[in-house]
Amino acid sequence: MSTNLQSKLGEGLSKFQGGIEQGKLKLQTVQEINKIKKEMHDVSVKKSKMLMEVGQSAYKKIRNSELQDQELMELTAKLTELDHSIYEAARKIAELKSSPDQNVIVCPSCSTPNEPDAKFCGGCGSKVEKANELESDSGKVCGGCSEPLALEANYCHCCGTKVTA
Repeated sequence: MSTNLQSKLGEGLSKFQGGIEQGKLKLQTVQEINKIKKEMHDVSVKKSKMLMEVGQSAYKKIRNSELQDQELMELTAKLTELDHSIYEAARKIAELKSSPDQNVIVCPSCSTPNEPDAKFCGGCGSKVEKANELESDSGKVCGGCSEPLALEANYCHCCGTKVTA
């Protein structure tokens, strides 16, 4: 009887150990799958960043007339409209923030209020100019977004397009 009990205990222990081994294998498989999924995610993030860079580069080249492709030019025109909307909204915010105190220059980049004689923004370090210096009656407008430009402007302050003479 003790032999029978020992053999049954031995069989049970063997099955138990087999189950543990199977569990270990399953755990290792799941860990390997998760590792591969993480690597795929990391590569996908890198790819997304590279595609963003390619898109921005193509966008700049189209805006500067260095690249001619009708489909991309149509998409760029839509992006230009969005750029202009963003610029107008930022300008309205700056006007609202500066209206209570006319002795303040609001940075067009980050909307930080600055002293009237400030040449650079205290919030982001961008060059700041007085509003009347930005506005101009030169009749010069951006070819990309039709925003009025200062006579000495080399690039549009709204969309960044290079100003042609």
